[in-house]
Amino acid sequence: MKLFISLLWAVFTIGGLILVAGADTPVAAQQTTSSCANSIAIPDPEDSNLVADCSTLLNIKTHWASASLNWTTTTPITAWEGVTVTISRVTRLELNRKQLTGTIPATLGTLTNLTYLNLNDNQLTGTIPATLGTLTNLTYLNLNDNQLTGTIPAALGNLSQLQTLVLRSNKLTGSIPAWLGNLTNLQPLDLSHNQLTGTIPKELGNLSKLEKLDLSRNDLTGTIPAALGSLSNLRELWLNHNRLTGSIPAALGTLTKLVYLTLGRNQLTGIIPKELGNLSNLQGMGLSHNQLTGTIPKELGNLSNLQGLGLDDNQLTGSIPKELGNLSNLQGLNLVRNQLTGSIPKELGNLSQLTYLNLKKNQLTGSIAPLT
Repeated sequence: MKLFISLLWAVFTIGGLILVAGADTPVAAQQTTSSCANSIAIPDPEDSNLVADCSTLLNIKTHWASASLNWTTTTPITAWEGVTVTISRVTRLELNRKQLTGTIPATLGTLTNLTYLNLNDNQLTGTIPATLGTLTNLTYLNLNDNQLTGTIPAALGNLSQLQTLVLRSNKLTGSIPAWLGNLTNLQPLDLSHNQLTGTIPKELGNLSKLEKLDLSRNDLTGTIPAALGSLSNLRELWLNHNRLTGSIPAALGTLTKLVYLTLGRNQLTGIIPKELGNLSNLQGMGLSHNQLTGTIPKELGNLSNLQGLGLDDNQLTGSIPKELGNLSNLQGLNLVRNQLTGSIPKELGNLSQLTYLNLKKNQLTGSIAPLT
């Protein structure tokens, strides 16, 4: 929060936040700048940009008073813990697992040359400050595993250079913003383990460089957008543990680089698209705990790299396709609690890597040799 006092000529500092006096003059910042300019922290007092960044960091340290950081005027800024300086500007802050408490200070937004900001695994609370949207050089933003609340601020839509956005394991609410689809340099996007609601924006299908999309363990509703089938570089898709409805889009079968497809613990209906048999690089497929119907597509037998297949707790009917016996790398197969009938195909005995097999709670007949 920016606090200003325009009528009284006074300077106050509360919890490291600067309250500006007079004509919005940052008096406290000026005092800290002076201490930076005439200290070991900055070898060249004429380096105004680095002096300003030094001032900002010292104020941030005051804000995070509980943190044991070695940020002092008696230590060169290039030796400050978690700080990287490049060409007289602070460009990286790596402050993960530093036991930081309190809020994320809005003054971080003045470090305009930052390319990397990692505040992962602390005890930060409050909202994500909109001022982070001024960090237009940022390529990496990780706020994972804190206690942040509120919505994802629209100002983050300004971060057009962003390649990594991880907001996992917080208490964020509201919907997933459609403007995330404009951040076309994103590679991983992880919003999992929050309290997000609403639908998955179809605009996420614009993220042509995306390699990982994790929206799991939220409270998302609506259908899976077919537009996600446009994510030709996607390797991981995690949508499990939501309340998604509708059918599995056949378009997901075009994601030939996909390694993990996890849609379990939703309310999905309809059949398993045979197009999923085109995912030749797939190692894990989890569709369990939905309301899927129809038969198990024989095309799944084409997934020669598959190691885990979970179709349990659905309403699947028909027989187990013998083609599953072609899955030479399969280690786990779970078909429990469906409505499968017929005999257990002897071809399952060819699965030499199999260590877990559960076919219970069906109407199957026959037997299979014990797993070794």
